[in-house]
Amino acid sequence: QSMAETIKLKSKAVSIYDYHQVDISRFITGFSVDEAQYRKDLDRILRRFGRRESVSQVGSGDAIIVNSRSTLPRFCWDGMTVMVGKGILNREFEAQLIGMTVGERKTVFVDGGEASVEIVSVTRTVLPELTDEIVASFQMEGISTVSDLRRYCVGKQVETFLLEDEVPDTASAFVWQEVAKNSKINRDAEEVAHINCKADRKIWEMTANEDGGGISDGNEEMVRSIFLTELDLAAIGCSVMERDGGVLTYDDYDGFIQRMTEAYPDRSRDDLMQEYDVESFAIERYSDFLSQKIDAYVADCYKAALCG
Repeated sequence: QSMAETIKLKSKAVSIYDYHQVDISRFITGFSVDEAQYRKDLDRILRRFGRRESVSQVGSGDAIIVNSRSTLPRFCWDGMTVMVGKGILNREFEAQLIGMTVGERKTVFVDGGEASVEIVSVTRTVLPELTDEIVASFQMEGISTVSDLRRYCVGKQVETFLLEDEVPDTASAFVWQEVAKNSKINRDAEEVAHINCKADRKIWEMTANEDGGGISDGNEEMVRSIFLTELDLAAIGCSVMERDGGVLTYDDYDGFIQRMTEAYPDRSRDDLMQEYDVESFAIERYSDFLSQKIDAYVADCYKAALCG
């Protein structure tokens, strides 16, 4: 095969149910915004755009230049910059600097010893007011209002929730089931036979794991249905990918096999190509492409509902 030749499925999607029409509101539960984390994330952003000014007295969050003399080598220096309250140097040491003024000298107690410190300068970041006009001046992509900024910060929490919680996965599964059920697919007989062979192999594996006792007719039917649904989703994914201007090629397949040979150096390329044939590769990749689209839709629904 020419490496540039495309790989398309013979099964065709005659009509595709728009996954954007699937209502997943009943799955959007179990998440609440961590307001403390939101304030930390917001503060981190605002500090990037804050105004630096010199002040006379040390406060938490200030950047100070300090001299220190001590029998403890770690606390003996001139002109070190310390972010007070961050704990990067030493929380106990930093806490005793709060309230000192520029030029003031003081003995602080730390790590079982003493240090004589002098404040050389104090620089404070004055956070900007939180207004739509000021947020727009940040020129952050897609963020022009206070509400946008909150959605951005809370969106980070939502993304973590989507990765760690099982409910969003259930929502995605529901969407692709609805898409498969309401789309019309002309299945190719050869591809159906190929899928049935994969289902037979899976059923055999399940039977072997049951110590030869077999599996119930209901479970066998479920396995076959899952594999046929994958073919339907792959046919839809193929159409959607073409609509988006893309398509799988033999270059993609060759790259996949190359990665497999690197992952399994004890197996020959021909052996891997026999196990992971072009048809299986195409069905899996086109199905995965659609699943990624659906996962992105589910994530957008969660963000829209939860980010306010």
